[in-house]
Amino acid sequence: MSGKSRKSKPSSKVPTPSLEKLLEKGDAYLEEGDLDEAEEAYTKALALAPQSPEVLIRLGALLLDTERYSEGVDYLRKVEHLSPNDVRPLHLLGAFYIEEGEFELAEEYFKRALQLEPDEALSHYNYGNFLSEVGRLPEAEVAYRRAIELGPDEPLHYLGLGGLLADQDKYDEALQQFRIALDLAPKDPRVYLDLGDLLMAMERLEEALAAYRESVALDPHNPLARYGLGNALLANGEPQAAAQELKEAIADGLEVPLSFVKLGIALRLANRLDESREAFQQAYDLLEEERLQGGDPHDMCYEEIITLLGLGRAQAAYDLVDGLHGDELDLRAVAELRADLKHLVSVGLTEARVVLDKLVLPPGEVIH
Repeated sequence: MSGKSRKSKPSSKVPTPSLEKLLEKGDAYLEEGDLDEAEEAYTKALALAPQSPEVLIRLGALLLDTERYSEGVDYLRKVEHLSPNDVRPLHLLGAFYIEEGEFELAEEYFKRALQLEPDEALSHYNYGNFLSEVGRLPEAEVAYRRAIELGPDEPLHYLGLGGLLADQDKYDEALQQFRIALDLAPKDPRVYLDLGDLLMAMERLEEALAAYRESVALDPHNPLARYGLGNALLANGEPQAAAQELKEAIADGLEVPLSFVKLGIALRLANRLDESREAFQQAYDLLEEERLQGGDPHDMCYEEIITLLGLGRAQAAYDLVDGLHGDELDLRAVAELRADLKHLVSVGLTEARVVLDKLVLPPGEVIH
């Protein structure tokens, strides 16, 4: 109708979030551990900017974390092409190929990162992790110490060096590094977890328990911290509490044979025999899965010996022990196996005593 003013109506459309807002939203969800929401935000960001390295790097890292490896690698390689001087995809791909056991490819990525940023502490730290993984320990120590020199305020650098020293049984030196990390990050659960592991190796059980408890208090859903606490409680003669922590570790994702082996022992000590047998059966099933997937039988035999005893298959356990050759023994694994066997002996499992007597070390070797 003529003569009437026409006022514009407010739009019913919701404004489209900007790329920056979507990335911020995804990062916030990721920080909270909500991976689905983070992925949704990043996917929307990708629709706005399909060639953005910032989007691709986030999606690639997230997809690797959620075990969608092919997609994750594809996104990270796109970043390599779009931004050849960006070291972030190199670090992520290097770490991925370590997990895949493709060590030559992993080293290639880490070396490229070092060439691009020779004075970046993270490049030296990650290369140290790689060198440690492949057993090149002197080179790894050099890399970790260079990372500390370039980034003296980062606790992870000291944890890396400390872990390396612990692997060489240099426990006192390792403890010094962990204490520096603790001074730098007194509320970091990772520091307490690594400290707990070291103190267990040093047989300082009460201190280890305190460290694990602090790690769990700071990060209640970290399965490794729960496992560490459960194992320490088991060593301390608290099987009921140990079983609870080990169940929490399994519920939080640590569904590996060793978790069920330790749970089976704790439940046996607590006289919960049916539950114990069920835990040992789950351990056995997982070991069978690993075997079918090409796992190294020698690496699995220590867990399998306890599992077979827990299932009442003593002769099979004896056969495994008889097949162990002294010069091939992993002394740390043997030390843990002996401790587990002693637990079973303490509840009257005479077959565990037979295995313990069969477990003879080569001359000159001592387990503390």
